[in-house]
Amino acid sequence: MNQALPIRPQKSSVTERPSLVRRILRRTIFGVLFALPIILTIFLVYQIYIVLDSWVIEPVASLILPKGIEDPYWKSIENFVTPPISLLTVFLFFYFLGYAFQSRLSRWVDGLFGRIPGISMLYRAIRDASQAIQGPDGLKKIDTVVLVPFPHANARATGFLMGECQDIESGEPLVCVYVPIALFPPSGYTLLFRREEIIFTEWEASSPWKLVLSGGLTIPTRIPFR
Repeated sequence: MNQALPIRPQKSSVTERPSLVRRILRRTIFGVLFALPIILTIFLVYQIYIVLDSWVIEPVASLILPKGIEDPYWKSIENFVTPPISLLTVFLFFYFLGYAFQSRLSRWVDGLFGRIPGISMLYRAIRDASQAIQGPDGLKKIDTVVLVPFPHANARATGFLMGECQDIESGEPLVCVYVPIALFPPSGYTLLFRREEIIFTEWEASSPWKLVLSGGLTIPTRIPFR
């Protein structure tokens, strides 16, 4: 006896198109997402320029450029000439100051700040970091992105491999990792891990910053979690 096969409802061959309001809203969101990186970049550059203008350009310009000139031609070009001249002056100042990096003046400054209580600790830390950057590779060696068990063993955070050392008792290899945080990306945590605990990746050096700033939206589709 033949059993009757269940009748399946046929799918409509006509694809439902989204409504006009939905299409307009979707196109508007795409426009916002397109413009947002441009607006944020311009905003950050403008904020940096404001800081440079108040801390560098105006103070330097008041020292090297004449004031109170009633020449109408100078008045018309003063706002355009002042920033490049001030920045060039600061650049040349630090360029020639670079010759003092390994001179007696450098040792004299080290001795001066090294004897001031409280300030000596801060100065030596910044000085050591500056000398590390002045090494043969400089910041180029800070390009290894790793995954570390942080804030607990079952989670992973992205960071930069900063240096390697050994445990004083067991001789076990250790690594120092800088983990940026999302609230203020330039700041972060400097943590020590056993080398066997971290996961090396082949990601670009900009990957941790992308993950932090996007809240995880730019995470790769496949990652070495274990």
